[in-house]
Amino acid sequence: MTEWIGGRRPVIEALAAGREARRLLISSSARPAPELRAITDAARRAHVPVDRVPADQMTRIGAFDGHQGVLLEVGERRWADVSEMMARAAGAGAEPLVLVLEHLQDPTNFGTLLRSAEAAGVHGVVFPERGAAPLSTAAVKASAGASEHLLIGRLPTIGDAIHELKSAGLRLAAADQDAPASAWQTDMTGPLAVVVGSEGSGLSGATRRRCDLLVSFPMAGQVASLNASTAGALLLFEVVRQRTA
Repeated sequence: MTEWIGGRRPVIEALAAGREARRLLISSSARPAPELRAITDAARRAHVPVDRVPADQMTRIGAFDGHQGVLLEVGERRWADVSEMMARAAGAGAEPLVLVLEHLQDPTNFGTLLRSAEAAGVHGVVFPERGAAPLSTAAVKASAGASEHLLIGRLPTIGDAIHELKSAGLRLAAADQDAPASAWQTDMTGPLAVVVGSEGSGLSGATRRRCDLLVSFPMAGQVASLNASTAGALLLFEVVRQRTA
């Protein structure tokens, strides 16, 4: 089986990460540009065939209209497991940091959180097979290609993910605006998994009960809560701040 990656930055990152690539499609109407030349040069160095295709045909092939005139056909993604994430942390000489996405529905939020996770240096991301948005072409594009540099695990249920992470010695932390302690006041050093709930209902009751740390963010405005991807990014970078303080 194969998948499609669309968008100039995601395609560049997929090629840079050594993702198994089958062919590169470039829109026949795309104008010459340095970024486009960099993509075609990288594809040729990797011995990936390059074809010119009408833009509307590319949209049909990739089932994605945000391709920016570039589509890369790649082999099926290999999912990572928690033991690989722990090994990556050990290899870096760091305490494990994992992002858990409970039931995100919006591919843009999914991709944005992957981008934040990669920037924060997480050692892995896990999400459930059921009840959540898939790692689609749109999510990969929203991640700006960060998805190609991450260890990503897809487990049967969020409960399975939590069980494995706790068995590996990680505490679970999540943002909850009703929590009495703020993220700035809470010790989040040590092995940790940051959990982000769904956009509409937040964390499920079962996941909230299994969290070791619930923290809030001071809110000075009139809006009651933060977007899921914003709250997740803030929490990840507060962990980074505490670890480097």
